Amino acid sequence: MKYRILILVALVTTLLVACDNQIGDYVSASSISRNGFARNAAEIRELNGEEVKLWGYVDYGNLYGDESARSILGDLWSGEGPDADTWRFNLKTSADSEVGQSFAVYVPNDAGRDELLQAFVADAAAGQPTQVFVTGKIFADDAPTNTADLTALHMELDSSDAVQLEPPEGGQ
Repeated sequence: MKYRILILVALVTTLLVACDNQIGDYVSASSISRNGFARNAAEIRELNGEEVKLWGYVDYGNLYGDESARSILGDLWSGEGPDADTWRFNLKTSADSEVGQSFAVYVPNDAGRDELLQAFVADAAAGQPTQVFVTGKIFADDAPTNTADLTALHMELDSSDAVQLEPPEGGQ
């Protein structure tokens, strides 16, 4: 157990030091992801199931939820959420990343969901990206393709409160 903790501390430290784009305690999603897949599969597998703090941008082409989410999202709605208790958005590493070059972030349907969705819609209508700061558990999944074995990412959050729209105190 002590060895595992040391490895995790070393990996998190490496991610923090290697990242020029840290805002407060949040590390840029680009430090772990490239085009929606793990930048370094071995490091991500070591972090599998661990809590991380990342910042990135909402992928407006990947917003999923139930019928009430659909009524808020309108044309931005991408389809049903993962299940009746969860909605989903994808996290891009930069504001100008293409749709789909992102990874899934699963969020419980709770009291804060509608306010977040409304903020996403308002930013999209204004033609501006939505920067978010998320705290949740990161997971690695096999994503074999015809040409390479990639490692897909996804995050699971405990609540909508784990998605912040403003930089943390001490950040930019």
